[in-house]
Amino acid sequence: MTEFGQEVHLERLSWFIHLRWAAVAGAIAIVLGGPWLVPLAIPYGKIGACILVLALLNALYPVYWDRQKTSYSSPEDYARKVRRFLHFQMAADLVLLTVMLFFSGGATNPLILLYLFHMAISAILFTPKESLFYAVSALALPWALYFLEGAGPVKADAWGLPGFYFDYERPLLWGYSAAVAGLWFFLSRLSGDLEAKKQALREANEKLRGANEALRQLDLFKNQFLKQVVLQLKKPAIEMDFDLSTVEGALGSQSEKALEAVRTAKKRIWVLLELVDDLAWLSNAQAGEAPLKREWVNVYEALLGRIQAVEEEAKQKGVTFQLHGDSQVQLLADPESFQRVADNLFSNAVKYTPVGRGHVTVNFHPEGNWLVLSVEDEGIGIPPKQQTKLFREFFRASNAKAMERFGTGLGLSIVRQVMDRHGGRVALSSEPKKGTRVETWWPLDHPGGVIHSSP
Repeated sequence: MTEFGQEVHLERLSWFIHLRWAAVAGAIAIVLGGPWLVPLAIPYGKIGACILVLALLNALYPVYWDRQKTSYSSPEDYARKVRRFLHFQMAADLVLLTVMLFFSGGATNPLILLYLFHMAISAILFTPKESLFYAVSALALPWALYFLEGAGPVKADAWGLPGFYFDYERPLLWGYSAAVAGLWFFLSRLSGDLEAKKQALREANEKLRGANEALRQLDLFKNQFLKQVVLQLKKPAIEMDFDLSTVEGALGSQSEKALEAVRTAKKRIWVLLELVDDLAWLSNAQAGEAPLKREWVNVYEALLGRIQAVEEEAKQKGVTFQLHGDSQVQLLADPESFQRVADNLFSNAVKYTPVGRGHVTVNFHPEGNWLVLSVEDEGIGIPPKQQTKLFREFFRASNAKAMERFGTGLGLSIVRQVMDRHGGRVALSSEPKKGTRVETWWPLDHPGGVIHSSP
């Protein structure tokens, strides 16, 4: 039995005990208010004693169970103890109800319908086979009271109406018996169907749990594999770049074609190193092995530094940057992650803006509970049908591939990962041949995002 199953059993026990307190309250109300409504010829003292016994048992049940529920040796033993305890309560209730009816008119008392109530509860708590016992009890006990009416204190005139109810008692009992049989059949079928569905849900839950564990292990294996790939690729790639630089220096200006080939190879190596670095970061972030180190970041200075990092490439293409924002604004965030977002957005803006095309505008400002950082270029834009896929890992737009062969397709997925980890969000809008605007929203009311301005 799972912990969930144990909680369900405990809930049923608690529900059953609380329901019994409602029965105690109802019985007390009948005993106290009955004489004012109908002159009953019944021994109220004996009825009151039965109610007192029911209340006493109800008070002792939780105390007893608190001592028993921690002493089981296995889940199966726990289930057996719960069932035995529930059966004892049901049996005690039936005995007390029968005694009370015995002293208050027997089968002529309309409260014999409470037997149906107990049968319905048994169908909820127990299996159809177990609830059959209570169905038989609900059927037999009123008939037993009927046959005892001629002996002892059981009298058909307990209601002060001699002969009135007794003349119709047998036909009513037959009708009652038919109702018991039909109700038990309906409840047992319903209970069986519900139990089958619960079993199917339990099995599906176990399968999902196993599948989730398999996915977790697979994800762990993937991250470990990526770490090994990073370690195995980074060092030889750096060595190849060093060797190619040596070849480039040795060639001088002897062969322009050879120099171009060397420079292209070096560029491919730089792309490979960028890919390795991005994969390493994504792997650590997804595995939760790259905790955020929150520090105060001067937004203006951080962005200016990242613009200067791509300034040489931007000048070669005739692209200029414009930075707008309060130079005193600071944000509590992970500095490395913030710079990584800026690097990816600035690099994309320069990479996909044609030579001499125009400006890249960087703007940041507080907006409500957010710090909005936007990067807008006048580049090639993105086809509308492909914009929803841009944040997927390794995805590159078709026009981006045609314009620039070198790219990892991880830049925007990293931006999204950073924003998710900071509790922020990212939005993109683009129009082909007119440019792209990317907005990142850094939270100010989140533990990872606070803003202030120096005087």
